[in-house]
Amino acid sequence: MLELVARAFEYFDEQRKKEKPSHELVIISFDQRNHGHRMLDVAKNWSWGPKGSYDGGNDTHAMDMYGHFTGTAKDISFLIDFLPPYLYPMDERTIDLWTAAGVSLGGHATWVALANEPRLTVGIPIIGAPNFIPLFQRRAEERGTPFGPPFMPNSMLRLMERLDPAKQPNKLNEPGNPYVGKKILVLSGAEDKSVPHSVSAAWIDELEVGPSGVKEVWVQESKGHETTPEMGDRMAQFLWKHALGPA
Repeated sequence: MLELVARAFEYFDEQRKKEKPSHELVIISFDQRNHGHRMLDVAKNWSWGPKGSYDGGNDTHAMDMYGHFTGTAKDISFLIDFLPPYLYPMDERTIDLWTAAGVSLGGHATWVALANEPRLTVGIPIIGAPNFIPLFQRRAEERGTPFGPPFMPNSMLRLMERLDPAKQPNKLNEPGNPYVGKKILVLSGAEDKSVPHSVSAAWIDELEVGPSGVKEVWVQESKGHETTPEMGDRMAQFLWKHALGPA
């Protein structure tokens, strides 16, 4: 993520030489639960499969992974609550526009935050997904793991049915569509085997954000589950156009 942040700042600095931005910019990056500085138990980041296999042996994979990124989405809301008084204790700035971008688990978290945080108006999920039940079904099949208790308890399925971004209304004529008016850039790799765009493509194609919203989707050919310089460039351009630029 730090490489993307550096790339974004470089792009914004160049744009500022050409035109006056409408907003100043602060970028905050932070670790997922049980990742980076928040690491508690590395085995809880592993997947299903036989113990001793590559990243396998974690029977609670579904609960652990889902908890990681739904928790991160809650962290985004927590930061929106508390960052203004910490950053500007003399009220010298007003934060009136919030954006989120994340990679992989962070892309999942960005989708969850878009669905649940009304103050978040710009979201850029990178190699992430809005619907996780089919992703877990694929992974269970690949790992030779039954898609049921104890690996996927019914209580967990009910939770996902309630929380998954793709389970929320996504049409303009549906009450409660949380995406209306939001500006969303979806970035994926065409050869991504871990989070295939095809799993979410139909729902994303149907997603309606209304006349004040923006939805752009870019699936990069010949790229897998990876973040590319081109994705970073598109992220920066989208942020300038829809969050920071003169318009």
